[in-house]
Parts: sequence; structure tokens; C-alpha cells
Amino acid sequence: MIYEGESGDGLLKGSVLTTSGFGFVENIIFDTHFLARGRIGRLIQIVTTNPTCFGVGMAEDSGVVIKGDGTVEVIGTGHIIIVDGSEIVHSNIMDIKLGGPIAVEDVLIHS
Repeated sequence: MIYEGESGDGLLKGSVLTTSGFGFVENIIFDTHFLARGRIGRLIQIVTTNPTCFGVGMAEDSGVVIKGDGTVEVIGTGHIIIVDGSEIVHSNIMDIKLGGPIAVEDVLIHS
């Protein structure tokens, strides 16, 4: 669960902080108020750090229902962005100091 990080600093290493969430689902990181606050950089940083996780960015009036068969239903207005790190081929996240700019190749964005 993301609990701190300014939208404009999202792609600076260490600017986004996370903690364990409620434990309802595994390997998914949720970010709320996603579109209005321009939080794509925050979610890219967290998925780059945890490429086996999916990032789910939800608009203010949207949500997701994760079903037992692994499918996802979007509810509300339908503004959901998924950040997928499964095909990342390179990032510099392990090589840069805190505050350094993050570079990442082949992060996938689904909407």
C-alpha cells in the first residue's frame, strides 16, 4: 500500500513509500485518486521495485472487484490503469542513489 510520495517526484528513487496493506490480495499495489493527481510515476516506481506485482491506479469514482477465477471487474466510471512490470528488461533502480532519477525499459501500461 502506498502511503507517501508526491506525484511530481514519483520517478525519483525513494520518493514513494509503501507498507503492507490489508492483506486482501497478494502481488497487487493499489493507488487511489490516480488520474486527478497524476500518480503514474508513483506506481511505475513501485512496480519497478517489485516487478512481480501489478500496480492498479484507480480514479476517484472507480474500483475493482477481483473474482475467484482471477478476472477483474471494473466498477464505477471505469477509469482504471494497470502498470505491469512482467516484461521489464532493465532498470537502474538498484544502481542509483536515493533521489536519483529512475529509468526503466518495457514497463507495460494497460487501461
